[in-house]
Amino acid sequence: MIAIRTPDQRLRIFVSSTMKELASARAAARAAIERLRLTPVLFELGARPYPPRDLYLAYLRQSDIFLGIYGQQYGWIAPDQEVSGLEDEYLNAGDMPKLVYVQSPAPDRDPQLSAMLTRIQSDGLSYRGFSTSDELGTLIADDLAVLLSERFDLGGEPGEARPPSRPLPVPASRFIGREREKSMVQELLTSGESRLVTLVGAGGIGKTRLALEVGSNLIGKFDGVVMIALDEVSSADLVVSSIGSSLGVPESPGQSLMDLVLNYLRPRKMLLIIDNFEHVIDATGVLGQLLTETDQVVLLVTSRERLRLSAEYVVEVPPLQISAAVDDADVLRHSDAVELFIDRARAAGSDLDLDQDQLETITEICRQLDGIPLAIELAASRTKVVGPEELLRRLDRRLSFLTGGPRDLPPRQQTLRSTIAWSHDLLNDPERRLFARLGVFAAGFPLEAAETVCADDAVPAVLDGIASLVDKSLLRTEDPLHGQPRFTMLQVVRDFALEQLEALGETERFSRAHADYYQGVILAAEPMLRRDPRPVIAQYRADLPNIRAVMRWSLDVGEGGRVARMAIAMWPFLWIAGLLSESVEVVQQVLVDETALSAAERAHARLGLGMLAFGQGDYERAAPALETAIDLYTQLGDVQHAATASVPLGVINAVWDPSRGEDLLASAADTFRELDDEWGIAFASLNLGGALLLHHRYADAIPHLEESLLHAGEVKAEVFLSNALINLGLARHRLGDIEMARARLREAVKHAAVPDNKESLGRALEALAAVAVDAGDPEFAGTLFGAADGVRRMTKPRLSSGHSLATPPTRRQLTAAAASPLMRYWSWPRVTSRALGQDMKQQGRRPTEVARAMTGPSSGIEVLPESGT
Repeated sequence: MIAIRTPDQRLRIFVSSTMKELASARAAARAAIERLRLTPVLFELGARPYPPRDLYLAYLRQSDIFLGIYGQQYGWIAPDQEVSGLEDEYLNAGDMPKLVYVQSPAPDRDPQLSAMLTRIQSDGLSYRGFSTSDELGTLIADDLAVLLSERFDLGGEPGEARPPSRPLPVPASRFIGREREKSMVQELLTSGESRLVTLVGAGGIGKTRLALEVGSNLIGKFDGVVMIALDEVSSADLVVSSIGSSLGVPESPGQSLMDLVLNYLRPRKMLLIIDNFEHVIDATGVLGQLLTETDQVVLLVTSRERLRLSAEYVVEVPPLQISAAVDDADVLRHSDAVELFIDRARAAGSDLDLDQDQLETITEICRQLDGIPLAIELAASRTKVVGPEELLRRLDRRLSFLTGGPRDLPPRQQTLRSTIAWSHDLLNDPERRLFARLGVFAAGFPLEAAETVCADDAVPAVLDGIASLVDKSLLRTEDPLHGQPRFTMLQVVRDFALEQLEALGETERFSRAHADYYQGVILAAEPMLRRDPRPVIAQYRADLPNIRAVMRWSLDVGEGGRVARMAIAMWPFLWIAGLLSESVEVVQQVLVDETALSAAERAHARLGLGMLAFGQGDYERAAPALETAIDLYTQLGDVQHAATASVPLGVINAVWDPSRGEDLLASAADTFRELDDEWGIAFASLNLGGALLLHHRYADAIPHLEESLLHAGEVKAEVFLSNALINLGLARHRLGDIEMARARLREAVKHAAVPDNKESLGRALEALAAVAVDAGDPEFAGTLFGAADGVRRMTKPRLSSGHSLATPPTRRQLTAAAASPLMRYWSWPRVTSRALGQDMKQQGRRPTEVARAMTGPSSGIEVLPESGT
């Protein structure tokens, strides 16, 4: 018989929990029950003159549904009882429908309560987790509604339920770029190659947006495509509940929710997009179970951290593509990063001109923001107020400036700082300290550098920490150098790391450790730079941002001596890399207060300034600095550095005072011979031969140039070697030996066609052009001059070691000898040079490739393949 109740007798919901600990949770439960017009039954509502146990058992017997809420406390155990009143209420609920909710996190949970929860699960009853009272109220209202609905027979079999009809979220703005990644992920998900694809990347890189774009494109390929957002989920315990809720699978008393979800998914071909998994990473077992206990479910997960499941296929989501600096406005405008900036700026109401200058400004903004979509969107939203030019100037404060994202985004994505903080908060203490310390590296660094600079008792396992930071997308890997892995941070992440280092009070300590490390690297590499410079130059190029940062920091804290020692150790690299102007200014700052320097440091600073200014062609600054350096080194008894300073000073004097110049150069060469310094011999002999060529002493120059050639070959100094060959070719040419000149110059082209030697390549091609004129082939000479001109236009001007070949008489001779109308008024090299530049721009060809084409098989000249650049 159906019980007929009077209208005042609504369903009673018995609420079981500890009282003081969970007072706010009990209030939320009561409010949720009353909103459904049901009756909450709570022990504190009915103080009566009866023993407590008799009272709560009486209330329980008169209730219809048991609702248990558990936090950290097990509750009081009466003297005559073996269990607490809390567990006694659960045990006496019998077959009554039960809903159970467990607070998380609960780090101090009573072991007896943990054991009780285990017994509840062993009874086949699932429970739901909650972190706030508001969340609990929502869960209770939803679950009671479902439970009451299940009391009615709606017909149909459970297996007939259709996939959820809720659509994927529709972004408010258009999707830009990522065509390669989008195609790759779609292929992986539909080809059967992988049933678990994880999009991994730093915060704000665009993982969620890419996942939604992929999902919307695949709706017709699956029975259902469902988005499961975990950003508001506070605990791994709630992941199954979120999946069930997103799928529309209701909980059922006495059944595990995971079993209900699996039963629902098994007959279906479903794509589940699970977003923001990094902060519930302990729930990876749930994903593994979804894959192993179903056949057709495919998972697309976004996470800042790899899941490390065997079935996982990781796709790293990179920053947006940014075009290199070019003069073509269309190329700049259609790079993904710039296109995103323009789109979002216009959406914010900005009126952009998009002329060449503004496009270059926008490109530089995107470059400084590392191509991170969130950062670009936040920056673009500011252009209506400040404009691109002013915005670029303000990016030195990017973390504080880039705020105010759309209000419909999660709070963690409304500012750049909060996006990075979301990832940072997931680190343990040693990882946080390591992350902050790594902020001192201005760019990429090897593992050895991180271990040397960052390790101490607080961060004992740097390797493990770096692996974790890479997994969590706070560090990125770079291409290895010399077989060693390298790591780097995005600039906005580095800014945040430095903030954390400052908050820890460790900035000065680790900036000094960073400076000590790179000073040691440079001083240790100086001898190798003179023996086989190629690997050292590659190392210097990779470390250049860190070297610059060390020099800036050293000047800021008054340690100019460090800068002087570093500059003198690496000046050959600074010449080769074309970094003369900035280096001269840095060394000049060291000399502002010489009283703070030791005698050796003053000598190093003077030599550094002299060598770098000489490389610039600033002889008025170079000569007195070099004279002072020689005097100081002589007083110190440092003959090697005194001889080094004598070489450029000898070249300068060779113009004004040939006798003194030759004496300085010859003396330097003698010193290097006594020291058995092959690099020094090659350096001094090359310049001595060049000085003799300057005064038309061609036969006298040849022995010195041959000596330079011999020793340059021994130490693999390609710049010295190629210039010695060029000058030998010039000497032979002036002596009338055309064939020997051509042979030496062909060899010079081979050695000059390597990275960092383009200036020598231009000189070698010009020299061959001069030989072609005397050989009666002006048109081919014009082709070579044009190629040389094009190479030089692509090269930062720096010192040419030896006698210049691009002299006006040779070009006038070329013009006079020309029969072709194109050669008149020296138009051929200019036309060729312009065509060369366009050809390289359109085809992406390197200068040496064009030179190879200009001097290819038909000319009888071979050029070795480029290596590296």
